[in-house]
Amino acid sequence: MPENNDFLPQVMLRYKIHSLTAEVNQEFIAALLHSFEEKTFCASDFGPFPIEMIVDYIQRTHVYYLQKKLPEIEQSILLLSGHYHSHHPILAALQNFFHRYCQDLTHHIHEEETKLLPYIASMCRAAQAPEHFSRYTLSHLGYSINLFLDEHHDTEDELRDIRHTIGLYEPPATNESLYRILIAQLQTFEHDLQVHANMEEEVLIPKALELEADLKYQLLLGAKYN
Repeated sequence: MPENNDFLPQVMLRYKIHSLTAEVNQEFIAALLHSFEEKTFCASDFGPFPIEMIVDYIQRTHVYYLQKKLPEIEQSILLLSGHYHSHHPILAALQNFFHRYCQDLTHHIHEEETKLLPYIASMCRAAQAPEHFSRYTLSHLGYSINLFLDEHHDTEDELRDIRHTIGLYEPPATNESLYRILIAQLQTFEHDLQVHANMEEEVLIPKALELEADLKYQLLLGAKYN
């Protein structure tokens, strides 16, 4: 992996701020960096990696967003807000819109952490050990990957709207650098969110659907021969 890669610290921070069990796989990190660098996401780059590794990355990214990226952007907003007069229209975009966005993203992450990812983890256990199969079939009645997809929506468009709204106004005369820093933070976060969305929609979900179909087939076979 190139040491001077601009995205390397951004990716590796996920493995430093949260102590999940999986070790860092260099081939996986290289595929991630390629996804951050290229304009077109290539899902086939992640075909060789197990679904558990994808889930681990998704969870680490959630922590990275909640513990680092959102607080950093919020701090920049607070600093920049002090350079506009109290009735300046940009303050609504900086504070109210972003506050609602944080609530939406937090809810989005909570839904995945409490429903989708535990469901996938349960499927993985069921596929690996027969004693977990009956527990999987009983504990997740009524839930499925398709149900998640029906309720799922992306969040990167909302962040883009915030950035575009902010861009309608001139930077404060007293400190233009804070304005530029915030715009750059939002652009970087947008890109990160897009990679994250692609990882979920083009890698995690297809792998999970395949695993779910295999388990349902095993369940049908069991019912047939019992």
